[in-house]
Amino acid sequence: MTTELEIPTSLPVDHLSVSSVNLFMRCPEKWKRRYIDQEYEGPVSSNMILGSAVGAAEGHADQQVIDDGYRPSVDQVVALFADEFEDRTGREEIDWGERKPGEVKDTGVGAGNAYEKDIAPTFEPVSVERRFTLQLEGVEWGFIGYFDVEDADGRVRDRKVRGRKLASAEADTDIQPTGFLLARRAEGNRASGFVFDTMVKTKTPYAEPVPTDRTDAQLDAFTHRLYGIAAEIHWRLENDVWARFRRLPVVLCYRAVAAVNLTSSPNRDLHIYRADTVVERDLHW
Repeated sequence: MTTELEIPTSLPVDHLSVSSVNLFMRCPEKWKRRYIDQEYEGPVSSNMILGSAVGAAEGHADQQVIDDGYRPSVDQVVALFADEFEDRTGREEIDWGERKPGEVKDTGVGAGNAYEKDIAPTFEPVSVERRFTLQLEGVEWGFIGYFDVEDADGRVRDRKVRGRKLASAEADTDIQPTGFLLARRAEGNRASGFVFDTMVKTKTPYAEPVPTDRTDAQLDAFTHRLYGIAAEIHWRLENDVWARFRRLPVVLCYRAVAAVNLTSSPNRDLHIYRADTVVERDLHW
């Protein structure tokens, strides 16, 4: 059985994002509970608190470079992290698992020290936590995100605190660089690349930049992917089917009504598809 769907002009959410797309691809039912039902999801993880506190401290340091022309000392950045960590642990419900808060905090100090030593001196920040909205052609919903850092060499950078090394192959297939580089292209300000600035929580924490990039064809494919995910969300909502299947019980065809920035030409023309063009996909991407 084949069911033909138009790409929906509206969704039950105003926008998609890297985190929402990843969750939908992993588990549509969890996506529904979070974004439609808005169910309480329980305490946040200690890793989330750690990453957000480290990111806030390093973001503050980057902003000081932009505003004042110099970076705070390592001790000052560590103090910023400690303040952010204490603030977050004081107002959040946290699942510490088998770890103690002091151990998590010490890990953050080590990660921040490694970042300040091995990554911070290698680039000049020009923006911090800049929000973008990628508005796709022909629809009311968009794709949003925040650039952790944009640097003077035209790269987008994103900080990650991780339990293990990030392999280049993982960076090359992650949807975050694809979505973020698509957004920069849509702004008419194509990035020269994307860098994951990783802080790895080994016994002796270390920091390592992991660069990656995307071709125009990959960015175009991600645009189609967003339209296809929207079509699947719409179909699941209409049919109240949220279980994850290896294959959906029907094959869905969606009409590609339009796509934005599907050309690398200097004048940034839009490539508009004919309304009768049908693109067939397995909708679980």
